Amino acid sequence: MRLIPLIFTCPPGIEDIVELELRETFGDIHVDRAPDGVEGRVLADIPEDEISRIYSMRSIHHVMMKLRSFQLDTDGDPLSQIYEEIRDANLSPILPREGKFRITTERIGVHEFTSIDVQRVAGQAVVDRYGNRVDLENYDVEIRVDVIRETCLVGVSLTRESLHRRGYRVFEHPAALKPTIAYAMIRLGRPEAGMTLVDPMCGGGTIPIEAALFMGDKLKIYGLDIEESFIKGARRNSEAAGVEGLITLIKGDCRFLSRFVKNVDLMVTNPPYGVRMEPRFSIGKLYHAFAREAYRAMRVGGRLVVITLRGRRMEGALQEAGFSITHKRPVLHGDIKVKVIIAER
Repeated sequence: MRLIPLIFTCPPGIEDIVELELRETFGDIHVDRAPDGVEGRVLADIPEDEISRIYSMRSIHHVMMKLRSFQLDTDGDPLSQIYEEIRDANLSPILPREGKFRITTERIGVHEFTSIDVQRVAGQAVVDRYGNRVDLENYDVEIRVDVIRETCLVGVSLTRESLHRRGYRVFEHPAALKPTIAYAMIRLGRPEAGMTLVDPMCGGGTIPIEAALFMGDKLKIYGLDIEESFIKGARRNSEAAGVEGLITLIKGDCRFLSRFVKNVDLMVTNPPYGVRMEPRFSIGKLYHAFAREAYRAMRVGGRLVVITLRGRRMEGALQEAGFSITHKRPVLHGDIKVKVIIAER
């Protein structure tokens, strides 16, 4: 069976969840987290006849078939090096003779060139060797040339749109969590059949919806939010996702959580970071009140998974309430480095 090397992109910090999902999907395959030392990338050898299964994965953004990778010569001319590497790459199997193409670049780090510079020299290399035309909109093949610090990854994109765009976001919360990160947080909580899962600050419902899509009716799922408009939005999103019958949505204040739910097995939540809050609100007071109520509402041995920009404040609030911090990790949510914290009662 022919194996195809694929590179999966994800938010940096959840590569282990991508590996977990890959092994659940494809079995005992070769997986390399952070290939060439690049975070937010996972390399896996996928059986050619099973590649279509990648599109059902929930922890990834984009997928590309790896062509080559190399380290940039920062003392020389990296743009000329990129040109030569692309010109020497064998694109014949994937680039139709009359096919149109585009170059897409993600660039992370400090460089003396821009993403547009990379796209220009890479595109010129393809034109010079194969004679194909560039078309940024109506293209047949998308070639990825990503520059992550000193590493350049070259591949052919298998996804035109990021897989984190689920399609159920008919209501867009102003501080929505990426579904890929929501899914990863749920997996970090290790849900099991029969458990009760609660998101006490559910916003547009991303976490409850991802839990329902992952576990179906095996979980009892609740979402609370203090804002009526967010509960209505979460209901619309759950209907769009086809899981409205699997989630109980409640207008409620997380500072009085134990009035609404008891004996909770697992809480997964994305509380306000404090960036958009009005001055009269104290993020510290909110975290402490939430932590106390979460402790009251949770059964002994229950777990809490929370993502926050204010890691120290959240850890302090949880420990003061009686929780034990069992795990924490940095995750990149868009351009913001946040912390995912796991605590046990």
